[in-house]
Amino acid sequence: MPLIRIELSDFKSYRGHQIIGPFKNFTSVIGPNGAGKSNLMDAISFVLGVKSAQLRSSQLKDLVYRGRRLAKGPLDGSEATQDQDEDEESDGEGEGEGTAKKAWVLAVFQDEKKKEWLFQRTISTAGASEYRLNNKVVTYSAYNAALTSHNILVKAKNFLVFQGDVEAVASQSPRELSRLIEQISGSLELAQEYEKAKEGQDRATENATFNFTKRRGIAGEIKQYKEQKGEAERFESLCNDRDNLIMTRILYKLFHIEEALEANARDIQTKSKALDGLRSEHGENQTALEEARAEQARARTTVVREEKKVKKAEKALEAKQEPELVEVDAQIKHSTRKLQNAKKMQEQVGNDAERQQAKLQGLMRDLANAKQAADEAAEAQRRASQHNVSLSETSLAEYRSLKASASVLAISERQALETLSRDEKTAARTLAQSKAKHEDMERNRERLRGEEETQQANKSELEDKLATLQEDLTRSKQEYDNQQSERTRISRLETETNEKLADVYQRLLQAGVDRNESQREAKLKETLSSLQRIFPGVRGRVIDLCKPTQRKYETAVSVILGRNIDAVIVDEERTAIECIDYMRTQRAGQATFLPLDTISTKPINDKFRSFAKGARLAVDVIQYEPAVERAMHHACGNALVCDTMDVARYVCWERGQEVKAVTLEGTVIHKSGLITGGRSSHGGSKKWEEKDVQGLTRLRDNLMAQLQELNRSKPRGKADENIIAEITRLESAITVARDDLSACRSRYNGIKEELKHVERELKKLSPDLKKAQASHSNLSSQIAALQSVINTAEDGVFISFCSHIGVENVREYEERQLKVAEEESQARLRFDQQVARAAKILDQALKEIGMKNDEIEKLALERSATYRKCRLEDIKLPLLEGNLKNVSMEENLREEVAMDVDDDDGTQRPRQVQDYGIEVDFDSLTEEERADNSPETATEFDAQIAKLNAEIERMAPNLKAIEKLDDVEAKLADTEKEADKARKDSKSARDQFNDVKRRRCELFNKAYNHISDRIDQVYKDLTKGKASPMGGVAYLSLEDSEEPYNAGIKYHAMPPMKRFRDMEQLSGGEKTVAALALLFAIHSYQPAPFFVLDEVDAALDNTNVAKIANYIRSQASDSFQFIVISLKGSLYERGNSLVGIYRDQDVNSSRTLTLDVSDCYVCRESST
Repeated sequence: MPLIRIELSDFKSYRGHQIIGPFKNFTSVIGPNGAGKSNLMDAISFVLGVKSAQLRSSQLKDLVYRGRRLAKGPLDGSEATQDQDEDEESDGEGEGEGTAKKAWVLAVFQDEKKKEWLFQRTISTAGASEYRLNNKVVTYSAYNAALTSHNILVKAKNFLVFQGDVEAVASQSPRELSRLIEQISGSLELAQEYEKAKEGQDRATENATFNFTKRRGIAGEIKQYKEQKGEAERFESLCNDRDNLIMTRILYKLFHIEEALEANARDIQTKSKALDGLRSEHGENQTALEEARAEQARARTTVVREEKKVKKAEKALEAKQEPELVEVDAQIKHSTRKLQNAKKMQEQVGNDAERQQAKLQGLMRDLANAKQAADEAAEAQRRASQHNVSLSETSLAEYRSLKASASVLAISERQALETLSRDEKTAARTLAQSKAKHEDMERNRERLRGEEETQQANKSELEDKLATLQEDLTRSKQEYDNQQSERTRISRLETETNEKLADVYQRLLQAGVDRNESQREAKLKETLSSLQRIFPGVRGRVIDLCKPTQRKYETAVSVILGRNIDAVIVDEERTAIECIDYMRTQRAGQATFLPLDTISTKPINDKFRSFAKGARLAVDVIQYEPAVERAMHHACGNALVCDTMDVARYVCWERGQEVKAVTLEGTVIHKSGLITGGRSSHGGSKKWEEKDVQGLTRLRDNLMAQLQELNRSKPRGKADENIIAEITRLESAITVARDDLSACRSRYNGIKEELKHVERELKKLSPDLKKAQASHSNLSSQIAALQSVINTAEDGVFISFCSHIGVENVREYEERQLKVAEEESQARLRFDQQVARAAKILDQALKEIGMKNDEIEKLALERSATYRKCRLEDIKLPLLEGNLKNVSMEENLREEVAMDVDDDDGTQRPRQVQDYGIEVDFDSLTEEERADNSPETATEFDAQIAKLNAEIERMAPNLKAIEKLDDVEAKLADTEKEADKARKDSKSARDQFNDVKRRRCELFNKAYNHISDRIDQVYKDLTKGKASPMGGVAYLSLEDSEEPYNAGIKYHAMPPMKRFRDMEQLSGGEKTVAALALLFAIHSYQPAPFFVLDEVDAALDNTNVAKIANYIRSQASDSFQFIVISLKGSLYERGNSLVGIYRDQDVNSSRTLTLDVSDCYVCRESST
């Protein structure tokens, strides 16, 4: 007897020290309600370490006795708490004796070796708990370890069934039942390690997938960088071609510059030789000019001599006419001043003539022309003299005398005329200035108006240009923003797609499958797709229309379906015939058709649903639509799916059933007894996984296609650079345009202001101009009147002289003489023009030489600029001599271009220029390039260079691709190492997880298999009777056979003579019996030495109570003790002993009585 007795003190409703027992193999605890039966159950639970929350108390201190003497209510378990609550409310009134400070319970236990163990647990009102083992204080761990050594599992409570637990067991979910078996088996202790290992496996798998994706990404980068490397190499090739072309262009330019310099130097030397001849001719003409000047000097001497004679005559005349001297004095002074002015003018004209002649006398041809013109002029004068009046010396003297006499007449008029003449000249100058100023202002106004129109047009053009640039800038910015938004969207989609792709690869990696459809299957699927599209009654293949409820049944179901696995289900026989005709016409192969309207099916035998534990009908382990039920019954029939070969043998051979039995591994026992062993050739498991893998493969391909499409649609970085460059260019152009527009507006406003100012000045100048014109006209009229008076006076003096020489008046004579003087002046002018033309020819020659020197200077500067460009741009110019470092980077005209100095003989020489001691090697130029100096050739060079530059600018290659390629390849090597390490870590984590999973599965399956094997026999023992000697059927089924602890366990119980139903559809008594069968089966696994049941028979009728009592009686032994609390006589009357509990009202405590009835039960069995 494992549990001998229970001793307790002040525990709940038990006051003082009481001993309950001894307990026999089958002890029944009886008593009225409220006596304290359940408190005895709590005492047993308490001493065995059950928590207070499961003892109907919120705190341990509530377990200490606190009863009252005058308590009237019953003291069963539920109302004891009420009494305690009342005691708490009335502590201060002194009605009770609640003086106990602690409570303890002692359990005396006897093991298989007849050794007694004393388990004692004490609790105080302060909540302190103490554990004693064999009268020694120990820790809870040691206490619990001692209980566990006797298979008393406190956490699993495999020794207790509380009141109401039976109903809870009957109504619990599959997941709760799975957890209960986990507690019993001990696999729950591995749950934390399992989750940790699973998390480690997931993390390692994720890391492996990440490294796989990373390696794949790096491989993509390598491919990209290889492409960029090719582009960079092509870019460098184009750059080399461009540099070579630029070098050729520079050599071509320098070669022709050198040739031009040499040609200009040769031209200068040629023209210098011609200039030497002109200079010698100029010397000869200069000599002739000197001789002419000497002859002119002699003529002047003669004139002076004659003038002296005139002056002597005038003095003689003055002596004769002394009184008239005063009157004519003013005229003489005036005439003297005029003579002096005339001489000065003559000297100036002579000087000018000398200067002009000095330039022309060197030209012999022009001198001859000039002499010829002079001879012609002399001849013309001679001819004119023949027509003129030739005066003798006497007549000339008379003319001069009369002229002197006339000069003293009208003195005041002459003086007034002189004054008016001066005023008239002043007025004429003023008028001319006013007219000139007026004309200038008119021209300025017209010019300003033209400039105003031009600036207005420029302003409008700039405004239009600025508006266009603004629109282009806005459009470019919008395009750039759109590309940035598109890039962000594509990046987000790429991230999402990569995450999905990584998940798909992980699932494919975990599945470990990579299948290729056979050609026949692909053709069959294609044919089936065509049939479904053409004929509406085609539903599909059997394998596609059904699915096993669990993966473990896949092989067995594939074997059972056999040749029907690829059969096509159709609605009508006519549809099947049409499909066969279509396939024959299209030569699409063969197929089996199952028409639902004519197919023959055998009824399913329901007895096989519960015929044997571990055997199930094939139609019950597959899922399908009700519409194809007939086809599934035809394909499966009454075939059974058996868990093991032993079950199949039991059904077919021991029970002699002619039925097809297939094990989970695919072994078949046919109706004839023939056995087909080994794996099925149908590949059923692969077929069932095939659809999922195909879906994952299609999803992977779709995601890869999406990634490629996103990569193609992604805006290139080159386009962004072009847009940014365009935006920068537009912004710069807008800034320049704005500056130009501002300057144009300023100029336009300035021109308008200036135009307004000119118009105002014109308005002011018009009155002054009119006034000057009026003043000049007035003076002219006055001068004419005075001249008329003077002319009249002179006519009176010269009347006889004029009649003598035959002229009308003296003025006619003077005009003729003036005409002769003018003709002489014109002849001299023509002579001067001939001299000027000769000087112009000389100047032209000198100018041409200067232009050649300027051309040399220009070419030298261009050559120096080319040298600087080569040095600045680091162009390796081929040189025979010298170094480009000798070329200064700053322009210095004084150093580069020497001053052109004439030689001592006046000869012009070619200008000396700086060549920096550089001699260029032109061997690389072809003969055509040397000979052709046309602008078209240079333009062609520039066009080719521009074309190469444009192509280079469009390329925008990654010049660091070669370096990055090496880096990425090194990175790939590191990543592959990391991937290998991640794979090893993943394998290690998977092995560790599988080890934990295996151990957990072993513990769980060990308990499950034991309970599953026992449950049917226990249920049969509890339900068999005269009407059904075989009893009912009960079995357990796993929802997940691979990891059963993660899913639920379904408990099926079929009472005798009733068909299969779910647990929810059973009656209360049937549920209780089924729950007890489950509890007894669970207890049979690592059984505790005793089993305490608290009113488990409450919902049973007498028949079922008797069956329970008989079962307990049959199972009770010295190693397996039952303590049952019951109110049913048909149960406790079969016990070996009775423990009676009653309420002692005098002491307000529960009391117990023990009665050994084993002999009475034996006697009663004998009498029966």
